[in-house]
Amino acid sequence: MFITSSRKPSAKTRTFCKKLSQFMTFRYVNRGKTGLRDLLDLAEGEAFLIVGEYHGNPGSLSFYGTEGKLSFSLRFSEISSEKVSLGFSGKLKLFGRGELAELLAFYLPFDRVEDVSALPAGFRVLIVEENSLDFREGNTSTLKLRPRSFKRYEESDNSNTLLEKSR
Repeated sequence: MFITSSRKPSAKTRTFCKKLSQFMTFRYVNRGKTGLRDLLDLAEGEAFLIVGEYHGNPGSLSFYGTEGKLSFSLRFSEISSEKVSLGFSGKLKLFGRGELAELLAFYLPFDRVEDVSALPAGFRVLIVEENSLDFREGNTSTLKLRPRSFKRYEESDNSNTLLEKSR
């Protein structure tokens, strides 16, 4: 999976994409003026995530599957952001209950955990709560988001295909 931004992103959105990609250990692709059709070619059969903007700030995550179909989107506002350390090689974890946690666990390659306190030192975990997504590295919150809304798109809905949107 890789992360990219909406077209012509603000500096804040580019910085957010880089932090998110470092935390998740995903490849970050600087999109610039790359069109949606070219982005699908660039994906080379892998799923990807587009960070969208709202008034010049990062404000949405759109998950696209390998066929270029929008599968899931999440609108959010950023609460806080800290530096992410480099060199992490472990499997990312996800902790949380509820519909949003279930959807994120489905679309992100994270292992589900039932007890955060049992994780070893230096772990990375996404803690999903009703009003926050807390990306934690050890006991430090590196990125915290406030979910506003989310939507899962049906497989039969053809209007959410990148190729059709770009025509």
